[in-house]
Amino acid sequence: MSDKIFINLTNGIEALDKYNLDIEKVNFIRIQSSHFEAHKYDDIILDLDHNFLMSLALGFKCIIYDFGARADSSKAIRLGIPWIKFVLTKRWYDKSYTPIVNYKNISDQFNKYFNGLSNRTKKKIDYYKKYILADDVNVEGVCSSTLMDNNLDFYKSILDKKINLSAVSQSF
Repeated sequence: MSDKIFINLTNGIEALDKYNLDIEKVNFIRIQSSHFEAHKYDDIILDLDHNFLMSLALGFKCIIYDFGARADSSKAIRLGIPWIKFVLTKRWYDKSYTPIVNYKNISDQFNKYFNGLSNRTKKKIDYYKKYILADDVNVEGVCSSTLMDNNLDFYKSILDKKINLSAVSQSF
């Protein structure tokens, strides 16, 4: 089974260039750092892409690429992946997952946010239970630092270059 690649918008677009990823073989996801800053943990789960959730339920390893603003890790990778694993492991498998962030167990904090999930969010997550073919939530992150945080012209130029390269390679 091949891995599923997800690019976190916006800074993650840089991964297309840095890791020479084929734009036709990646998916896009948006895990917003502002949601973590505002403690909108429910919205993080509610905003997850359906293709991403279905891929996890089917047992694919989902790899999320992102770039931190002048930091080696983004909030989407550092907090988002443990939060996603925490929620899905509890809802799908009725098991516990111990989230470690910055070498600390933050289960108590995540339990508080988990207990505050809306019914709408729970229904969205639970929808995928019927498709589960996996034994656990297999999601990883690849992250690096960027100096181009939210530089839309820079990210659009990467997308333009990748689209044009793809079109040229298809014409041969």
